[in-house]
Amino acid sequence: MTGKGRARPDGTRKRPAVTLDALVEAGLAVLERDGLDALSMRSVAAELEVRAPSLYWHVRDKEELLDLLADGLLGRGARELPPTLGDWRVDLRELAWAFRRFLKNNRDSTRVLMGRFPSGPGMAAVMEHQLAMLHEAGFGRQDAAYITYGLSLLVSGFVYSEQRPITAAVAAGVPVGDAVSAIGDTIAAFPADTYPHLVAAARELTGPDIDERFTFVLERFLDGLVALPRRPKAEPTAAPDA
Repeated sequence: MTGKGRARPDGTRKRPAVTLDALVEAGLAVLERDGLDALSMRSVAAELEVRAPSLYWHVRDKEELLDLLADGLLGRGARELPPTLGDWRVDLRELAWAFRRFLKNNRDSTRVLMGRFPSGPGMAAVMEHQLAMLHEAGFGRQDAAYITYGLSLLVSGFVYSEQRPITAAVAAGVPVGDAVSAIGDTIAAFPADTYPHLVAAARELTGPDIDERFTFVLERFLDGLVALPRRPKAEPTAAPDA
């Protein structure tokens, strides 16, 4: 929601005290410094050194603010998109890893983005980049749209999971590696006659590092795309015989 200004008695309209871009930048600054739980209309207004009602020119509540911040995050992510190399599998792989790095480097970004579909310039830049890449690779429009959705969900869901405390002990400050090792010990101690497969896989379930797990999931996703139909690329036109 973007306000057009309130009418004055002479028919002219007042300009908002805060620009939309300034609002988004302030919101992202609060998000990065203090986290999503501390984000509010009041905290963003304080960041801008204005009163909270000044923000209502642009947003009615925190949910509309989050819509703007989600698109602002994607806009920042668009500036970090890797160049395409012409091999769709390589390009999607590089895109997924770049998106994961971006999400991990921006506090609470997955909590803002997951389940939210912004419709601003940030979203447009990211989606146009990926859809153009997939179109060039020969994927149909529907498949390209679903691939775009699926890859986004895969990466953001994965990062959301790895950034959340996996146990109460981790939330209390225990290192993740120590907690995972303890979970492995607990699983390995289950009665093997009742849970033979679980006990046998205790170390595999808790052993590989998170990058190895991400690689496995991403590569299997890419494997599945091989089965989709694609248009053949146009062959270069041969030079006419002299």
